[in-house]
Amino acid sequence: MKTKNVSFSRFSLLAGLALGLASFDHEARPEAGSPGDSQRKAKYRDWEKLVADTRAASVQARNQALRRTVARDSCWPHGAWGDTLWALSALYLNERANEANARLLKRAGDYIALKRTHAPVSEFKPEGAKETPWAYFALTDYVRILSLFRSGSDRFPGRLTAETEAAMKEALWLWAKADSRVADASLDNLLVLLGTENHDLTRRPNHYLVASILKDDPAFAKRRYDDGHTPAEHAAAYAAYFREWPRQRARTGLWFELGSDTYQKYSWPALFNLHELAPDPVVRRRFGLLLDLALIEEAQISVQGRRGGGRSRAGYGENAFESSKNLLYAPKDARAGSSHSRVIETSLYQPPPAAVLLRKVEFPAAGPFLIRNRVLGELEPGETNEGEGRRHAEDSALVNYAWRTRSYLLGSSLQNPALTMPDPENGQPTLKYAGISRQKRWCGMLFDAASTKEICAVYPVIEKTRGGRPQRSFWSAQHENLLLLQRIAPESRRRIGSYSTGRISIHFHGRLNKIEDDGWIFADNGKAFVGVRFLDGGHVWDERRETASPAAFDPATNTSRILLTAGDITSHGSFEKFQTATLANPLRVSRDRVEYEFGSNRTRLDVTRFDGDHPEHFELPKIDGKPIDLRPTATWQSPYLNGRFGGDLIAVTVGPVKDTLDFSR
Repeated sequence: MKTKNVSFSRFSLLAGLALGLASFDHEARPEAGSPGDSQRKAKYRDWEKLVADTRAASVQARNQALRRTVARDSCWPHGAWGDTLWALSALYLNERANEANARLLKRAGDYIALKRTHAPVSEFKPEGAKETPWAYFALTDYVRILSLFRSGSDRFPGRLTAETEAAMKEALWLWAKADSRVADASLDNLLVLLGTENHDLTRRPNHYLVASILKDDPAFAKRRYDDGHTPAEHAAAYAAYFREWPRQRARTGLWFELGSDTYQKYSWPALFNLHELAPDPVVRRRFGLLLDLALIEEAQISVQGRRGGGRSRAGYGENAFESSKNLLYAPKDARAGSSHSRVIETSLYQPPPAAVLLRKVEFPAAGPFLIRNRVLGELEPGETNEGEGRRHAEDSALVNYAWRTRSYLLGSSLQNPALTMPDPENGQPTLKYAGISRQKRWCGMLFDAASTKEICAVYPVIEKTRGGRPQRSFWSAQHENLLLLQRIAPESRRRIGSYSTGRISIHFHGRLNKIEDDGWIFADNGKAFVGVRFLDGGHVWDERRETASPAAFDPATNTSRILLTAGDITSHGSFEKFQTATLANPLRVSRDRVEYEFGSNRTRLDVTRFDGDHPEHFELPKIDGKPIDLRPTATWQSPYLNGRFGGDLIAVTVGPVKDTLDFSR
């Protein structure tokens, strides 16, 4: 990303105006000459030095993480996975290189010998792949080792011995010949996943990189994969595929497993590898742009590095990906290091200035603003929610929505709980959102208080009732500082319902002052406030008074609704005034409807209860009589990122940084 301390080029500015890119809340941008504008200029006075210092600190943090790894004789996760991470670290530092080669040679040799016996081996899945030299998720690091240190590398050639290099190639060939198919690299499959998203990013990028290496080795160039194609044909097909993959995600939505605290640590390393190791310059450039976009998006919706907004396959709390991000920003007194990979530690990529400024300077912002981004997750008609190879829709009715002020971030995923399609096998209605999209969805409020390391939060917790993660547990509607969610009753023979979903409670995390009044639970941290109300029968507390649950609960039929409203010192003046205003807002609750008026403009929210037995009766929530828009014309909308749906240009504006990410070139 080329960043300039100037305005957009004439072309970019005109394109932005024509495409409606600058569509954000005016309060977030002080007018020129105003006191706020002066403060903003002062805040950014030394921004270039800050970026340079952050990048230097990032290099140091990565080096320290590598040295911690190599200082140990073994690396967690232990076994082939740990040996792969250890060997990558050692060879990158060029320390204990003989030992790294010996470990890699031994594991590759054992795998080759086993495969030659034609003995049965476990399927290549996370719970299997036990015989491989890399386990499963360390495949990305293993391929990085071969790419960086083989004899033909343009980075560190010769750090692998000829014997180790040959054994690693043979081991990867034995895996790739069976797992990779040219047909999977069709441009028609850009939104088809091989398994889940993190599985897909573990497999297909490595199909490309391995084929690109093997095609130039006479020992492998004429061999044929199980699908009958040569390494050169696989490499060419995947080069074309990965030229378009980042462009597709930039145009229609970035992630399926949005903000997953479990799986981001597996998905992101593939982006780094393709940006740095792909032989095709277009692939390298576009994945560099995608990394810039992903980090800016991640930073704008995170509080002190913790992601908010709507998320899937996610829970709350510190997670491994946060420490991975710390490698890029090197915040003081925070752990920096990857838990399950060493790709970022060995990468030369640096976050764009816009992401650095969002992480370290921009917040608290001048005023409240909206983040509204499209998210992938809807299936194409005729697909099934079972198995791999499902085709997903470009135009997905799923929006990541967040309202951010100086003191808090409130966010959720906007979706249509009644969105179904005919099952291709029996014609009965089936869910149109894919499983990885609707699995363990998270929403809630993060309290932004930079003066304390503790990030207070208020969010729903889902009681599990059976094996597997809860799915489709609730749906939510949000407008700015108001969020309403409703539990979805469990699935049955005739009901498209939730899975493994018991009580839906609200957890108050951290040192929050709590007060109850007229059915409302009010909480604050001194600067930000939240009001929570269970709309169908009140609430009860756990013993520690940290989690509130529905007072009455029938697990088979409960569709209870919960209302959250937020405010802060800027919007309400005090916690007491926030309580008074909330209690005075008109609230009408009936069996099938909730109507609520709020804010200085008396905005009216009208929400219909979703009934899984009769989804055809459901209506999308309305704001002042207008249904919420689940297919907005913009894929990216905030003060910092703006780009129309299906467009190649994404405008970036953070303080003095103004630029355009152009995926068309």
